[in-house]
Amino acid sequence: MFIASGIRATPPPRRRFTRRRAALFSLAFVGCLLSHIFRAPCAGAATLADLSSSRDYKVESVVVDGARAVSADDVLAVMQTRPRPAYQIWKRRTEFDPETFRGDLDRIRRLYHSRGYYEVRVRYDLRVNGRDVTPKIEIREGRAVKVADIDVAVTPAGAPVPARLDAKFRLDLRRGEIFDQAKYQAAARQLTQLYLSRGYPWVRVRRHAQVFVADGEARVRYEINPGVKAVFGRTTVSGTNAVAPAIILRELDYRRGETFDSRKIAASRARIVALNLFGSIAFEPERDPANPGVVPIEIKVTDQRTRMISGAIGYNTETLFNAGVDWQDYNFFGGARRAYFAALYSSVVSTLDARVTQPWFPTRNTNLVLEARQDQEVYQTYTLYATRFVPRLTWSPSPSLTAFAGWRLEYMKFNSVAPSTIAAIGGYRGQGILSGPNAGLVYNDTEDPLNPQHGMIFTLLGNVALHQFGSNYQYWRASAELRRYHRIGWNTVLATRLKLGFENTLGAIGDIPLSERFYSGGEGSVRGYGLRRIGPLSAANDPLGGLSLYETSVELRHQVTEKFIGSIFLDCGQVSTQPYDLRVDAPQCGYGPGVSLVTPVGPATVDLGFPTQKPRGDSFWQVYFSIGQYF
Repeated sequence: MFIASGIRATPPPRRRFTRRRAALFSLAFVGCLLSHIFRAPCAGAATLADLSSSRDYKVESVVVDGARAVSADDVLAVMQTRPRPAYQIWKRRTEFDPETFRGDLDRIRRLYHSRGYYEVRVRYDLRVNGRDVTPKIEIREGRAVKVADIDVAVTPAGAPVPARLDAKFRLDLRRGEIFDQAKYQAAARQLTQLYLSRGYPWVRVRRHAQVFVADGEARVRYEINPGVKAVFGRTTVSGTNAVAPAIILRELDYRRGETFDSRKIAASRARIVALNLFGSIAFEPERDPANPGVVPIEIKVTDQRTRMISGAIGYNTETLFNAGVDWQDYNFFGGARRAYFAALYSSVVSTLDARVTQPWFPTRNTNLVLEARQDQEVYQTYTLYATRFVPRLTWSPSPSLTAFAGWRLEYMKFNSVAPSTIAAIGGYRGQGILSGPNAGLVYNDTEDPLNPQHGMIFTLLGNVALHQFGSNYQYWRASAELRRYHRIGWNTVLATRLKLGFENTLGAIGDIPLSERFYSGGEGSVRGYGLRRIGPLSAANDPLGGLSLYETSVELRHQVTEKFIGSIFLDCGQVSTQPYDLRVDAPQCGYGPGVSLVTPVGPATVDLGFPTQKPRGDSFWQVYFSIGQYF
C-alpha cells in the first residue's frame, strides 16, 4: 500500500514593503504583463495544467534530481521527452508533448519498480521560458524491496533437481539482494538452460513472485517440470538449393545418439552462420510421441547470394586519399570454398591481392589458405616493390583462438633509399628473395571488434628466413602485443596496450629487409608523432627503424552521450637499432584528447596528439582520423 506524505510549507517572515521593493515589484509585474500580451510566459515553475493548449512548446533540456540507486542516464533512457542533441544544431528542437511527458513519469516509476524500488515517488515542475520548456524531475527513491526467500520446486517426484545436474550451479538471484525483475526473469532462463544443456529438450519453468511493499520483502518461487531426458535423433536440412546439405551437416557439433545439449545446437548454428551462405538458419527440435526419448532436428535455411562486390573510398591523415574494390565468393566452385580478390590504393601502400581458402583441410578446424599479392609501399625511408606468395594453415579450436603456420616466399626490391640511411644502418640488400616459415597466434575474447568494452586481445607473430630455405635474407623476427579493456564504471572504459618486438640478423646487417625492421609512430602506434617518426633518424631526417621495439598505451573512454565518446590518452614507445635493447629509460610519448561519433559501421574517431619530444622538422601536434578505436 502506498501512502502519500504531505509537505506543509512554512511561510517566510514578513518584510517591510519599501519604495525600492515596490519599484522592483512594479517592474516585474509590467514584465509579466507584457509577456502575457505577447503570449510569452515568464520563466518559472509550472505544471502541465499551466501550459497553453494553443501553443507549441519545445524541449530545452531535461533535469533529473534525486536518482541514486538508478542512474540519471538510465532514467533519461526510458523517457521519450528528450532535448535535441547539442551537436545537432542543424535540427529543430524537439516538441514538448504533455501526454508523452505524462507517460514518461509512468515509465520512470516502472523502471524503479523493475529495480526493486516500489516506494518511489516521482514529482516534477516545468521551467517555462517563452516557448522553451525544461522539465525538472525530482525522484524520491524510498526503501528497496529485498528477496526474503527463493523456493525451487521440481515435479514430478524423483525428477533431478538443479544441484544434481550441476553441483556448481547457482542462481544469479540471491537471498538478501534487492529484488531486481531482470535478475528474477534471468534466473528462470538460467534454470531452463541448465536442463536444456543436460538432456531435457522439453523442460518448462514457471516463475512466481509476491512483493510485500510494507515489509520490504519479496518471496520468489520457480516450478520446474523437466520432461523426458532425450538424445539427438536424425538431423535433416530443408530450404537450400545452391548449397549441398552435406556442407551444413558436417558443421554440426553433435552426433545422432548423443545426449541432447542445447549448447551444441548453438555452437553448430554459429559454425553454419560463419559460412556466410544463408540468409536465415533455424534449428527446430521435433517431438516424436512414439519415442519421446529421441529428438529429431530439422534445420531450415534460406539461401542468399554467395558472391558480392564492394568498393570504398576514404581519406585519413597518414595515407591521405585511399580507394579499394574487392570481390568475394563464399562458395567458390562449391564446397563452401572461399575466394577473395581485391585492389587497394593509397599514397603509402597499394596492393593486388588474390586469396583462396579451402575449409576442412585436412581436419574440421583447419583451413588451407593460398594467397598471392603484389604490393607497393612508399615510405619516407624507402620504396618497396614486392611479389609475395604466402600459403598457410589456420587452426581455430574455439571462437576466441586462432593460430596459423605457413611459409613466406617473396621477391623484394627497394628503391629511393638515401645514402645517409645506408651508412647509418651499415648497409642493406637492395633486392632479393625472402623465404622461410612464419607462424602466429591470436586470442580475442572481446565483444566488439571496432569498440571493445571488456576482454583482451593477445597477438604473437614470428618468422625466420635462412639461406638453407633459398632466401637471400637471413634473420629472425618476433613480436607480441597485449590489449586489455576494463569497464570501470561511470560509462567509462580503461583500455591498455603493450607491444614488444625483437629481431636479429643471422648474417650481415643487410640481411634484414628494410621493410622488416621495426618502426613506430603515428596511427595505431604512438599518437602525437608522424608516421614512423619514433626512434633514430638519419642525417637526411628519414626513420631508420630498428631491431628492438616497445610501445605502450593507456586510454580512458567515456560515453558522454548515446552517440559521443570522449577520450584522453597517453602513448609511449621507442625503437632501438640494437637487438634486445628496449631503451625504457628514453621513451618518446604522446598525449591528447579524442572524440568518437558512434555510426552504424563503428565509431568514427578523431584524436589530437601532442609529442613530448618533437622530431626535427615535425609539427607540434598531429590529427588522426579512423573508423573504429585505434586499439
